[in-house]
Amino acid sequence: MSLRGTARRALLIPALAALVSGAMYAGACGGHEHEDDPTSSGPELDDVVYEGGATDEALVALLAVAPKTEPSQGTVFDAPEDGATIPGDAAPELTFHVAGSAQGAAPRIAPALRLAAASAPAAREVGAGAGAWAELAALFGPARAAQAHGTPVNGRAYFLVFSTAEREGLLRVFTTELSYTPDAAAWEKLRSAGAPITVEVVNALFESNRVAQGGGPFVGEPVTFTIAP
Repeated sequence: MSLRGTARRALLIPALAALVSGAMYAGACGGHEHEDDPTSSGPELDDVVYEGGATDEALVALLAVAPKTEPSQGTVFDAPEDGATIPGDAAPELTFHVAGSAQGAAPRIAPALRLAAASAPAAREVGAGAGAWAELAALFGPARAAQAHGTPVNGRAYFLVFSTAEREGLLRVFTTELSYTPDAAAWEKLRSAGAPITVEVVNALFESNRVAQGGGPFVGEPVTFTIAP
């Protein structure tokens, strides 16, 4: 990661932590009618955009596991370039790939580990160091129930989070594709931000909506871009 990227992430983390603290406090003071349903809808995530074959169960599983920094498995943006200024008249296609392979090759997973991942309870997926990411998951919350019963995700899926210095999670997208083109509503949300936008991708390898053993999640290299008036 470049020095610029490292510095940018160092600035983002405290802001995320502050937001997470508020979200956790609000959750503690709220009702408990859905506490036994990890995929129940939450109003704080009504704006999550699902693309391709992404499901909310897979997103919940991704957010429950501490992300790793493994350069060969993290994503790298092809477009836009870091620091680019994008014309505001039409939404661009954002494209990226897994750094170790243009085809997004998955890490090798032993058959025995695949079986263990498929049968293990969700709590077992939380490894050492997962606490901070689990707290961020409280901010992102469970994905809305409208996506709860789709075809299970098998293979990679990607969680894109667009943020500005003033607003974390301005736009959140969960997709099984290696590209994303904002629709009219999403593009207007980004254009109206009026500030540089940073987008970061966390990806994982899934087996039936569960994060496979050794399958991440993996943190990608973020990019920052500006939308011209």
